[in-house]
Amino acid sequence: MIAIGGSIGTGLFVASGRSLNAGGPASLLISFLLTGVMLYCTVHALGEMAVLYPVSGSFSAYSSRFLDPAWGFAMGWNYAMQWLIILPVEIIAATITIEFWNKTINPSVFVTVFLLLIITINLFGVKGYGEAEFFFSIVKVIAVIGFILLGIIINCVGGPTTGYIGGKFWVDPGPFHDGFKGLCSVFVNAAFAFAGTELVGLAAAETANPRKSLPTAIKQVFWRITLFYI
Repeated sequence: MIAIGGSIGTGLFVASGRSLNAGGPASLLISFLLTGVMLYCTVHALGEMAVLYPVSGSFSAYSSRFLDPAWGFAMGWNYAMQWLIILPVEIIAATITIEFWNKTINPSVFVTVFLLLIITINLFGVKGYGEAEFFFSIVKVIAVIGFILLGIIINCVGGPTTGYIGGKFWVDPGPFHDGFKGLCSVFVNAAFAFAGTELVGLAAAETANPRKSLPTAIKQVFWRITLFYI
């Protein structure tokens, strides 16, 4: 659930609509499918290493052990910098989403609330983080299922102001909007959307019996994320 919750976020709730507008439906489908294939290979390779060597540091420690300490050093700092950048992006995206319904409150108020919430969760250590992430992951999964059902209803029946949609976007603007450039732009968003799946490897060191629980968790993570995204 930690890996699923980490990967379901801004890339799906906010960026997927922009990706559809930028590249068209075919570009969106191809990009997410190819990124999913790469994710499958990466997660299974990471899972195999995590089962054999369930150590703190995960892929950073594996790079130091099997390649060179310089690789592990660089990978660790790159990963830290990644989350130092993504965290503010996620907070701003959440604020933008809330502003859709409420534009009267200053956005900095929501930013402060989210920061305080994150700091508070981290004060409770690994167990507190795990419980909070599990709860938020369930909320995300329920929201995604609700959006999928709502999308099917709107597409097949229509909304309050629109009728049947069907496959009209495959005709106008077409399956590949903006050509190869649009396809490449969607690939970037697809890669960002799948980020966070590697958390299943980071959790190996905190698992009581990784040899038993990790293989099942890794398989479930891939298929559930594929179901939600594709």
